[in-house]
Amino acid sequence: MLPVKKTKQKIIMQAALELFAEQGFHDAPMSQLAEQAQVGVGSVYRYFKDKNELIEKLYFEVDEALQMAIIKNVDQTLSTRQQFLQLITNLIHFLRDHPHEFKFLEQYYHSPFGIDKKREKLLLENGANQKNPFMQLFFSDKTKAVKTLPGPVLHALAFGPVLFLLRDAMAGLVELDDALIEHMAKGCWDAIRISTAGPAQ
Repeated sequence: MLPVKKTKQKIIMQAALELFAEQGFHDAPMSQLAEQAQVGVGSVYRYFKDKNELIEKLYFEVDEALQMAIIKNVDQTLSTRQQFLQLITNLIHFLRDHPHEFKFLEQYYHSPFGIDKKREKLLLENGANQKNPFMQLFFSDKTKAVKTLPGPVLHALAFGPVLFLLRDAMAGLVELDDALIEHMAKGCWDAIRISTAGPAQ
């Protein structure tokens, strides 16, 4: 059993995740967070000195879970194409199955909190020096199957369609089943692959 302190902290963070996802950072006062977590306001400040610290700690927890999910069971001996398809399929499954995490991350990366994190993940030209598994794959590609483009451009081509589809799925406009995820993953690969490399690269 987890210590009481850890359990209460996790309860507060889960309540914060749900509240931030639905109402945004600015429209979620700490008093409402305490009410949703069913703890006193003082308990919130016992674990987090302010909302900013709570947001940052929540980000690191969500991002760690996402990164672990992305690389789960990915076979690095496969071709660049097959590794990409495995990575992006894992990514879509995680975000589809964790809508609060998806909404939280979208807000985070489009807020002052996430600018430096986004720069770290996307603007470094040497993928081997960062934790982003996609950038590592793109910049360490030995088969030259991926287009030679800046990281942010590859990111936009590979993941822009995914984000739009996830938003539509969460709005009830489309059913994001496994077959559609497979088609989306292959379409994203087609957007970044060198055409002469062929679909089997």
